[in-house]
Formats: sequence, structure tokens, C-alpha cells
Amino acid sequence: MVTDMRELGMKPHLLIDLANRGQLEWVDRGVYIDSAIFEDDLYILQYRFKKGVFFKDSALFLHHMLDRTPDRYQINFPLGYNSSTIKRYPVRVYRQKEEWQSLGIEEVLTPGQHKVRVYNIERTLCDILRQRDSSDSETIRQAMVMYAHMNSKNLRRLTEYARLFKVEEKISNYMEVLL
Repeated sequence: MVTDMRELGMKPHLLIDLANRGQLEWVDRGVYIDSAIFEDDLYILQYRFKKGVFFKDSALFLHHMLDRTPDRYQINFPLGYNSSTIKRYPVRVYRQKEEWQSLGIEEVLTPGQHKVRVYNIERTLCDILRQRDSSDSETIRQAMVMYAHMNSKNLRRLTEYARLFKVEEKISNYMEVLL
């Protein structure tokens, strides 16, 4: 990637030369990949849109709580963030005020073994209950069952987030049945 090359003291025009020779593939402005290596869409999106955080079903996928890759990635940005280039990607954009958008962020590895920013599991469970525009009831049920069986669950944090995002009753109903 161009910024990585500059940090290493290399000239970015080398990427263009390698792309012209077919040794690299151009993905987007400043983003090139080795065409012989598995393309990591999640990492490319994170690299390209650094303020974004993987959200809802995309977060469930990254936490291994969803067994299928979402057809459109869901990314949450700070309110007021706007990038016209994101329309080129299979992304559903969400925006929240900064204090909520930055709550519960952690890094996980993509299937391609790159670190990306994603909401923690407890935040994600609240998000899928709060905004049910794309998470179907089976996805929600599957995520809740998996969470109930996790050794690393943090019920205190889940309760805090449920209160903040006003889904206490919904979370409570699931947890009463599953725990």
C-alpha cells in the first residue's frame, strides 16, 4: 500500500510499475495487492476507510458467530463522515454520534489473518436487536445461543450496553431462556 511504501522509504511509483507489469493488482487509490495471494476484502475496506468499524452481521462473522459471509459488509462511521468512494464497495454504511460509534471497539483477525476494527460481541448483540433492518430472526437466535455457551461472555458489559442502547428487555428475554 502506498503509505506503507513511504514509511519504508520506497517510492510509490514502483507500485504502478509492478501493476503495469501484472505483478500487482490495483484495488483502489493507493491500494495494491499481490494477485497471487488471497484478496482480503475486509482488510482492504478497513485500510481504505480507517474510521469505520465492522458492525452487526459483519461483526458476527468476524467473531465466528455467523457461518456465512455477509453479501454486503456493514460498517459504522462517525456522524458526519462521508466518503464518495465507499459506494464502489459492497458496503452498507451506518453513522452514529462519536460517543456511541467509538464504544466497544476491538481488533480481530479476518479470515485472511489481518487485523480489523470490530465491535465486541456484547455491543454487537445489542446492535442486532436495536436495528433489525438486516439481521434476521434466525441470525439473532444463533448469535444469542452461541453467546450463552461462550466461556468468555461478559454479562456485566452486555447489561451495560443493553441499558445504553435501550434493548434491556430483549436481551433479558434471550438470556433468561438460554442461561
